Amino acid sequence: MRSDVLESWERSSDLLPRSRHEAPLDDEDRTREQWVASPLRPAVRTLESELTSVARDGSFIVAVTGPDGKILWTHGSRWMRTRAEAVHFVPGGRWDEASMGTNALAMALDANRPAAVFSAEHFTEVVHEWVCYSAPIVDATTGAPLGVLDLSTTWDRAHPLALSTASALARNLGLLVPHDRRVDDTAEHVGVELRTLGTARALLDGRLLKLPPRQMEILTVLSLFPEGLNLDALHTHLYEDFTVSASTCKAEVSHLRRALGGVIASRPYRLEGTVRADHLDVMGRLTDRDLAGAVEAYGGPMLPSSEAPAIVEHRFYVERALRDAVLQAGDPDLLFALGSTMPLDDAVHEQAMVRLAEDDPRRAIARARLDTARR
Repeated sequence: MRSDVLESWERSSDLLPRSRHEAPLDDEDRTREQWVASPLRPAVRTLESELTSVARDGSFIVAVTGPDGKILWTHGSRWMRTRAEAVHFVPGGRWDEASMGTNALAMALDANRPAAVFSAEHFTEVVHEWVCYSAPIVDATTGAPLGVLDLSTTWDRAHPLALSTASALARNLGLLVPHDRRVDDTAEHVGVELRTLGTARALLDGRLLKLPPRQMEILTVLSLFPEGLNLDALHTHLYEDFTVSASTCKAEVSHLRRALGGVIASRPYRLEGTVRADHLDVMGRLTDRDLAGAVEAYGGPMLPSSEAPAIVEHRFYVERALRDAVLQAGDPDLLFALGSTMPLDDAVHEQAMVRLAEDDPRRAIARARLDTARR
């Protein structure tokens, strides 16, 4: 027997009988409240399709615990669902070492590293037909332990890559803990927030959404038309040709509405509630004559890979308005700053070189940018 397993067995033998046939189960309402408040909930929702796919394809049950080893969320394959329910491997089930003895979840929590426990290595006999692969979930920004992700199945379906899969999923969950929540837990982030300039990111009530490109395009187009669009207009703004039918467009919006739990109203299609977007922020700052703020908010071309007509048009509109305003102002700091997000615009780099002082070391960077743009 491995030394870490043996040490866990020795501790477990003082805590509980090997004949324990199920995990202690906490109150259902209390467990639900803990899950709603957990920083892992939005991360799991973002990664849910991948988690459920792993469960289905590998005949696993996937579990996410809190830092105390209590299961807060599960998704089980048909193969494992009944087996899990029989031993309280369900939300509310306590799988720390004191509650269920040696198991992968407890070992990953205690050692803060991935752990696998196979068959009779489990202290309690009721899970001797199981194999479990667990990895700690750690907040990627603060380093705080948040819980454990576990993949469990029967021993005859053990897989050599399961532990690395659990580790990768746990690492991704740690990365997906909403950034705004990590920075300021007291701040309120309500409504839809879009980041489209140079990157593509959507948040709902502070929760990062994992959206395919087309759904990101739908949200972006709707943000440009707060008064709303009928189906024909939305179809025209989204598709560069008419090989995609209006019914397909309608289905795309319906899928997105279900994924967001509402937010998109119909007749006409429009975004409800608070909507914030960096492309709207840039234009708002230009309108308010806050040129420095507009340059700071501009992260690059708007959804650069999108060919949706409305996005192509607005991409050009935002870039041209900001570029012309900065060139007209002639401020060397703003010209240099804008050059980092408009790398192929030789006029911006040329003016930056003209306006920067001869002894300013940034002139060398502006010269390199200009040479690169002219190649």
